[in-house]
Amino acid sequence: MSSFEEMSGTLKAERACWETYLDYFDIIEGPGPNRAAANCFTRDTQVTYGMRGEVVVLTGRDEYAEFLEGCDTFYEMLADVARHPRFTWSDGILRLTTKVISRQWLVANAQHGKQGPANFVAVGHTEDEFACVDGNWLISSRIVRPAAGATAIGALP
Repeated sequence: MSSFEEMSGTLKAERACWETYLDYFDIIEGPGPNRAAANCFTRDTQVTYGMRGEVVVLTGRDEYAEFLEGCDTFYEMLADVARHPRFTWSDGILRLTTKVISRQWLVANAQHGKQGPANFVAVGHTEDEFACVDGNWLISSRIVRPAAGATAIGALP
């Protein structure tokens, strides 16, 4: 394979992974159920979520889907901004590392309206690994940890 073909294949894979990553946030922030965002992950995915309190490790797409479904009852709205994406390849594994600024509005405060300030703003560091499954690049592993503390800026329930 020529170096141009290799570079082109690398860029196509990275672009496909970026699209999967963005699709995940589009679903999480959209009007539908969060559970559908689990389709951006492989069946055997492992998600380590350590943003608040105890670190939670979820194994498999179904377990992660249940976790996301639980978030629907807690958050009314979510707005995320991905920052500083970096792709790296190591031993044939494609990784995407980003910072994410997340604004979260709690269901318990819905009576204040959607124009009020977010109840929490958090800055997280995500590390995703991807695998190509049936021609689709899906997240096979995700680690989310704080890059800065969570800040309560709105009204608590």
